[in-house]
Amino acid sequence: MAVRELRKRETWRLVHGTALRLMTERGFDAVSVDDIVAAAGVSRRTFFNYFADKESVVFDPDPDDPALWGELLGARPGGEPLWVSLREVVVGYTGACAERMILQRRVRLASPELAGCSREVADRFWDAVREWAAPRAGVDGFELELVVGAARMILHASCPYWDASAGIGGLHSLVRTGFDTFDWTRHESRTSVGS
Repeated sequence: MAVRELRKRETWRLVHGTALRLMTERGFDAVSVDDIVAAAGVSRRTFFNYFADKESVVFDPDPDDPALWGELLGARPGGEPLWVSLREVVVGYTGACAERMILQRRVRLASPELAGCSREVADRFWDAVREWAAPRAGVDGFELELVVGAARMILHASCPYWDASAGIGGLHSLVRTGFDTFDWTRHESRTSVGS
């Protein structure tokens, strides 16, 4: 990795970490972009080179996340049922991002105005999952959207019930319960090619 790219990633993480720390302490509304840049020791211009707005600094994925997604998706065994793969990828991704997710959860709890935020943490993550799943599942269109959408819904529905003080294991327990409740593998044999 080039030195410039490394510096960009370090700057992103510095601004992101500083913002989450301040927002956890004070609440989302009580922290301004000026507060973040002052605490991080960067300019407003630098902030806006990395983030579109204050909300983005909370929810944008890490610059290295796409590589992580590729690793997690590529590590799933070929014969594994898609629903099991999706569960393990979600657990793997949230586990790898545990520290960041715990801070994001604390910011949301300290900032009720973010509770109803419709912005998705990782739209690009789900795009990558969908692209990976299509050839593997042997389905496309509506059925693919159902499977991937159900997995996404499980993570989305689990987060508000997660007690971040219990660590990422608490979220993983909720996610696993959700996947068990909506066990797609019972339906997969009917949606496979050649069935």
